Amino acid sequence: MKKSIHQAACNSGRSKHASQPFNRTISRAFSPLAYAIWSALVIVPSTGLAQVQAEQKKDSDLLASFDMDTLKARGIDPKLAEYFREASKFTEGRRVVSLVVNGIKFGRIDAQFNHQGEFCFDEDLLAKARLQVPDSQFVLNLSSTNGKCYNFVAAYPQTEVSLRPNKDEIFLVVPQDALLGDAPEAMDFSHGGSAAILNYGVMAMRSEFSGQSRDYVSGSTELGFNMGDWIVRSRQLYTKNEDKANFEHLYAYAQRTFTEQKAVVQAGQININSPLFSGASITGVQILPETALMGSAGSGALVEGIAQGQSTVEVRQVGALIYTTIVPEGPFALTDIPLLNSGSDLDVTVRDVTGAERHFVVPAASFRNAIAARPGYTFSAGKVRSLGDGDEDQPWVATGTGTWSLQENLTATTGLMAAAEYQSVGWGADTSLARDTSLSVRNVYSNASKEAVKGTQASVSVSTRLSEKFSASVSATQQTMGYRDLSDTTLRQNGDWYNTRYQSQYSASLGWSDSTLGSFNVSVAPSRTFDGDVTNRLVGSWGQTFKHATVSATVETALSGSSSYGGGDNAMYVSVSIPLGGSRSMRTYASRRGDTQRVGATFSDVVDDQLNYRLSSESTGNQGGNYSSANVSAIPRYTSLDLGYAQGPDSKNYNGRLSGGAVAHKGGLTFSPYPVQDTFGIVEVGDLSGVKLSTPFGPVWTDKSGQAVVPQLSAYRESRIEVQTKSLPKRVDLQNGFQAVGAGRGSVNHMAFKVIKAQRILITATDSAGEPLPKGSSVLDGKNNFLTTVLDKGTIFLSDLGPDQVLKVALPDDKRCVLKIDFPKETDNEAFYDVAPAVCHAP
Repeated sequence: MKKSIHQAACNSGRSKHASQPFNRTISRAFSPLAYAIWSALVIVPSTGLAQVQAEQKKDSDLLASFDMDTLKARGIDPKLAEYFREASKFTEGRRVVSLVVNGIKFGRIDAQFNHQGEFCFDEDLLAKARLQVPDSQFVLNLSSTNGKCYNFVAAYPQTEVSLRPNKDEIFLVVPQDALLGDAPEAMDFSHGGSAAILNYGVMAMRSEFSGQSRDYVSGSTELGFNMGDWIVRSRQLYTKNEDKANFEHLYAYAQRTFTEQKAVVQAGQININSPLFSGASITGVQILPETALMGSAGSGALVEGIAQGQSTVEVRQVGALIYTTIVPEGPFALTDIPLLNSGSDLDVTVRDVTGAERHFVVPAASFRNAIAARPGYTFSAGKVRSLGDGDEDQPWVATGTGTWSLQENLTATTGLMAAAEYQSVGWGADTSLARDTSLSVRNVYSNASKEAVKGTQASVSVSTRLSEKFSASVSATQQTMGYRDLSDTTLRQNGDWYNTRYQSQYSASLGWSDSTLGSFNVSVAPSRTFDGDVTNRLVGSWGQTFKHATVSATVETALSGSSSYGGGDNAMYVSVSIPLGGSRSMRTYASRRGDTQRVGATFSDVVDDQLNYRLSSESTGNQGGNYSSANVSAIPRYTSLDLGYAQGPDSKNYNGRLSGGAVAHKGGLTFSPYPVQDTFGIVEVGDLSGVKLSTPFGPVWTDKSGQAVVPQLSAYRESRIEVQTKSLPKRVDLQNGFQAVGAGRGSVNHMAFKVIKAQRILITATDSAGEPLPKGSSVLDGKNNFLTTVLDKGTIFLSDLGPDQVLKVALPDDKRCVLKIDFPKETDNEAFYDVAPAVCHAP
């Protein structure tokens, strides 16, 4: 249709002999209907072309002209030419289309179009596209169900709008000043909402060996609710090892973020969070900066080692059990450690299935560098609370710190802590020495008047990336005999205990990577206590991915000094992983710890998002034992389940873990396969069950009421929720399968995906005499908009027929009739379309 009239005239002037093969080629390339229109438009007599050229001079907006006689001769309704006369456009009304802004896909949106096919820049579209709302002077005299319409192109003249009806797509190119920024202050965050939550995690293990058995059970729960941006939580932990049971109430607190001040207020059983002091668990109040409004940082704590067989890892800080998990045989690295504070060491226990235990310490200085102080103020006040069954003093304590940005890459921190018979003051600095090098320094002085001792502690850490291949970090902490942190003064210990404290702790790590030789990492952590006990733990690793395999090796050793590991300190682990296609892989490994050697193989397969399993077999050659194990992890939509079984010559081990969460909200009770965090949402997809959604935390599925929990939304950042359309019934469409939400911390976000149950229908239409409607007749809606054409034997296919929609048929003799459809009584949602007869009556 866009071919120029001059070109058409040239084509028509060719010889008949030359044009016939060309016409046959075109006829084969296009459908009969399209070819008929093309023929009427382009292959017309030259006298008709002269008339077209004359009409084009009269009307410069005429885009195409048709030969009506040719259309009639080919059985095509001439009125169909009116629809194809202009360039393709969207039909009038609201419809769901894809939105692309500056090349970024924003999913499906609900857009409104006028009779000319132009769409409305309403407030809902601007929000979803992350575009600025123009000033009031650009409001158009048009209305939209989603608010005012704006002349966005006039407000931002560089904007380019490309409408693509054939793709159901709106493609926008806008200038940078028309975009909303990604900074938190540039976003409109959601607030409020209320719901109650329960998170649970239950783990059980039973070991049978040499005629004996050992049972271990642990269970953790987190209860709470969100209301008016307040977050209330209570966490408990229960463990039972044989006949020894222990229950610890870790904390209960309330928290709220005040966005204007970029500050968090906490009250209850909390942990002092300070960039200087090791802190303590108190019952009181605390004010600290909201890091999510400044760019968040993780805890920086890394616990790594080698497990000799399937093992339980327990992490304690200040005597309290803060983290426990089961790791498989081989190297492990735990990074998601919920610290009580950033200044106390981590005591790690690794317990294998036989009950044998190994212990090591992760120095606080090794992870303190990851928590670089951010500008702001912290204040805490309250009464020290006891954790566990320890005999502990509980004095009142207050602490305050301030951090200032002195230069672009330099911050300084100072603060003080005061309690009955204890005072401490300190300072610190964080700076970037170069582009990829950071330095952190801390120095704290203490005065324990009850013991009449004074002392100091100093620490420094440096991390650097010397090149694309090489990185390194070092840290050091030293303290004098008289130095005390707050927990040293509250715990009632005998005099010898102070000599077992660390006088110095160091850590260093090096990393080097090469595309040919692989990646090398080594870390060492020497330490010395005041009574002269020296330990030096080294962990090294290497890994490389080849064309058909990935090879890795890890070593762990105590270089010097005494240790609770005894003779089993030295360990080595080598593995080769071979992909087998799809998500299946085979891993072979060999390990040695002390005098124990193991060789084995593991087959693993990820079946889908809800199921994966692992089968293993190994041999201890020097001890003559063969072992096998099987593990399966499943997400049966609303909880997470892990099961494992292992057996050897004279031992068996069973373990299981069940975890997840539940949310009670205004729409009912909804379960989650993952723990629910402090900022979350509830999503609804009509009343459809089993619909899969992609969330920042992982896939979730709707329950029988069509609802699912989005367990975590990034606070003061944009989170994307998307429906996996393949999980929808075939007869169901969505107005918008994608939503982006900017959630304020503590908010409960309710999101709904509007479900459209499309009535696709294949109609066999006849006239009142029972004869099929003529092929090529136009099918129109109640406003005479073209919808489709009648096919062979009166067949009509409509992709979406409204329940009250009026259908007309424009017949070739300039008459019209109204279709009356005999709809089926029942609709199968899994069928792509319905089949129904229809009779076309005179209006």
